[in-house]
Amino acid sequence: MIGDGITSAPRKVKASQSFCVEDSTAGIWVRSGHAIREGVLLDSDRVLPELDYGVDVELDGYLDRGAFAPVILPTRITILGTSKLPAASRAFNTRFLNGADELRRVTVNGVVQNISTESSNWWSLRVETGVGHFVTRVPKDEPYSSSRLLDAEVDLTGIAAVCWNWRSEFVCPRLIIAHREDIRILQPASDPFAAERVSIENLDGYTPSGRPRHRRRIEGTVTYYDGDLLLYVQENGIGIQVRLNDPLSIELGDRVEVSGFIDTSRYLAGLRGAVVRRIGRRDDPVAAPLTISQIIEDHQGFSQGQPTTPRSCDGQLIQLTGRLLDFQVGSATEQHRLQIDCGDSVTTAFLSGDMRPLTPGTELKATGIAKLVFSAPVATASLAKPDRVDLLLRDHNDLLILSTPSWWTPRRTFNALLVLAGFALSASVWAFTMRRTLAQRTDQLAREMRNRRDVALEFQAAIQERTRLAANLHDTLLQTLAGIAYQLEACGQPGTKPFRDHLETASRMIQHGQEDLRNTVWALHCLPQTEGSFVDSVKQMTRRLVQGHDTTINIQSAESFPVLADFIAGNLLLVIQEAVHNAIKHARAERIEVELSGSPDQDHVSVIVRDHGIGFDLNTRKTSSDGHFGMEGMEQRIERLGGTLAIESQRGVGTTIHADIPLREFDPKIA
Repeated sequence: MIGDGITSAPRKVKASQSFCVEDSTAGIWVRSGHAIREGVLLDSDRVLPELDYGVDVELDGYLDRGAFAPVILPTRITILGTSKLPAASRAFNTRFLNGADELRRVTVNGVVQNISTESSNWWSLRVETGVGHFVTRVPKDEPYSSSRLLDAEVDLTGIAAVCWNWRSEFVCPRLIIAHREDIRILQPASDPFAAERVSIENLDGYTPSGRPRHRRRIEGTVTYYDGDLLLYVQENGIGIQVRLNDPLSIELGDRVEVSGFIDTSRYLAGLRGAVVRRIGRRDDPVAAPLTISQIIEDHQGFSQGQPTTPRSCDGQLIQLTGRLLDFQVGSATEQHRLQIDCGDSVTTAFLSGDMRPLTPGTELKATGIAKLVFSAPVATASLAKPDRVDLLLRDHNDLLILSTPSWWTPRRTFNALLVLAGFALSASVWAFTMRRTLAQRTDQLAREMRNRRDVALEFQAAIQERTRLAANLHDTLLQTLAGIAYQLEACGQPGTKPFRDHLETASRMIQHGQEDLRNTVWALHCLPQTEGSFVDSVKQMTRRLVQGHDTTINIQSAESFPVLADFIAGNLLLVIQEAVHNAIKHARAERIEVELSGSPDQDHVSVIVRDHGIGFDLNTRKTSSDGHFGMEGMEQRIERLGGTLAIESQRGVGTTIHADIPLREFDPKIA
């Protein structure tokens, strides 16, 4: 046996893909095509063209698990000869329908209940045995037309195979037919409308011979048609679902005859593979106004073993009243979905075609076909109860709007709040952006102000230091140079003391001038905090000032003295330097005390320089107009820091200088 069915055209090499072999015990697939692709089958070009039905072969190869059942991956095929095909055994339905006859040649009896297109070359047949169905396929040519095979009782001979799902699980049996003579029609198909006519309520009732395999015919009024293959017909308050073979031209309210096979794919029986004939016209049945609670309760009260009254309204034209919860817009292939709150429960209504979406909250009446979804029957074989009730709407005219909701629906309110939240978020982002821009501009302005202030302070300090330097050089170095010049001139005057005395005096004056010049250069050096603490800088500076003098200096500092910015520290060091220098040079102090302290809340620092020198009269102190800039320079530095400078002095007692500077008034961006 070769291939998957009757070939519609001869293949060049019949076994190029796969073939089946069978012995007295079982059959198995041989995957020759896969072996060729894997490069394990030897001499395939010579052997495969010689294979045909009835050829005896010997195989060497590997066993593979296959898609559903084990298969052979051949490495060598040896042709032994030709035999007659084994006679097909009559299939036992229990074995065949459960897949136990896999790859055995069997004959199966059944009625063809459905023919559909599998591809451009093949028909797919669904054959009912009476206890289950199987599928097969035949080529699309005249001997196998649907009118000849549909509803015909047939004997089919072929290889038993299976249809499996994506998990390689058994779905249903299929039969692979190899020869046209393996299809034998025992009872030809007849006129569909010559089938036995029954009432809708007795469509699938009890018969001593069991459920029929051939068509049954009913009459009714069309209550629903989706324009394709789904139809509902109603008669005497009972509606059934009909699945058509082909689309047809029909309208709601048409009186029709329907001939088809009993369909038990749903909990309530319908017809499938049906053909329809129009026999007249009748108005639509009146839709029964019901509630979901009534529909559910109708399935509660019955006596076991007695006919149920009333019958289930599944497939019946009904009318429900409720409030729309949601309208889900469909597409070209999907129906619109309407969630309707009927008060006692929620139903889903399905609608095809173009329709403007309705606003949730709309009160409406919906007319359509009841489609009940039943729970699975329990083990006690009790009647199943419906889990929910869906509604199939025919068109937009099946919706009657009773009232519309307020324009301010929850969705619109939410959208409005969402818009307001968006505006608020945009405003917040804008404010944040503006604040960041303002901060950047403020930083830029602060840098500009700091640069300009530094230039101004540098210029002012340079002028002051140059003026003070000029006065200092005048009082010290210039006077010393004048004295040296006088001594040198005296050496050339007749009658003066010996030259050596004048030269020694000039030498001492040169040394004194060098010391004055060294002190002046040191005074010009700005002493900011570069290493260590501010107290360490003060100690380093005062040690340099008292070097070479008989002066003792004592520095006292609080343990909690705060860390100072360079701007403050540099100016304070210059103030202390000036005060100590004056105490050494002018007050001729033998002992100097420097006290450094900070306020408890760390917002002020205090500096006190106290000497025990000769002191001076504050009322007669010399100023810049007299060529002395020290005191005024200290006052200007402390004033620039926003602090206060107090000077106390008395002749014969000494001088005390007290500076108090705030720390929190300096903007760190411009300090």
